[in-house]
Amino acid sequence: MLPLAVAGAAGAAVCAWWATGTRPFTLSAYLAVGVPVVLVGAGALGQSASSPVPTDPPTLGGGLWDTSPWIVILALAVGLECAALALGGQSTDVPTLSTVVDHALGRHALRFLLFCGWLAVGFAPLVWGRSRRRSRAD
Repeated sequence: MLPLAVAGAAGAAVCAWWATGTRPFTLSAYLAVGVPVVLVGAGALGQSASSPVPTDPPTLGGGLWDTSPWIVILALAVGLECAALALGGQSTDVPTLSTVVDHALGRHALRFLLFCGWLAVGFAPLVWGRSRRRSRAD
């Protein structure tokens, strides 16, 4: 199982490197973004179709403590954007989120890291769902 996971991660990294090198708004760029979405969606549908009918109601899991880091990050991002917009969007000291993203997307290596993060965020629920079903079966 581990060699398959390593091979899958390596394949995803190679595809991500290729995807982040494509020119924006081209067919290859649309395919580079769309194919992972379709694959993860198909995996999610396949998992839900193969899983037994749950006896307990579905929950999102976690509570405020589990989500508090995300709430803090979101609050900081909104605060940064509000401060930048209050300064007219022209401040050299307080960048807007779009300025930060533009700088990050300007380099291939950073685009690659952001793309891998996007893939991981999309794929993580599938892995967690599979591990949760395995732990329930034991």
